[in-house]
Amino acid sequence: MFNKVGGIVPDSYGLSLTVFAQDATSESPVKAGTPLKLATTGAYHAVKCADGDAIQLMAKHTVTSKEAPLGVYDYTHKRNNEFPYTGTIAVGDSVVANGTGGVKKATEANGSYVALVNSSKGTVEVLLP
Repeated sequence: MFNKVGGIVPDSYGLSLTVFAQDATSESPVKAGTPLKLATTGAYHAVKCADGDAIQLMAKHTVTSKEAPLGVYDYTHKRNNEFPYTGTIAVGDSVVANGTGGVKKATEANGSYVALVNSSKGTVEVLLP
């Protein structure tokens, strides 16, 4: 078993996240191994990939409800971090430094992705390329 060469091991996937699969129902669960992508419908939302979509995430286990936390491997980002922000920012926006120790909305997509906006704390959680 330990002499196998090659293959995929869980550590090869990089960043792991917990999301909410908006397509998951008891009739149509999101199963382990399902290709997913991030959705801008809310904080840490994900949906099943449609034909032709780039795969951003993969489900680690099965869920049958959109309220159930789903562990995923994130293929498109390396890290996530919380930053204070200025201006108006929404889930799905890219960010750049604001020059005062935080971030602001980027004028062009740059691979970063705002996954959560906490307006009461004045912070955003950002997935970083």
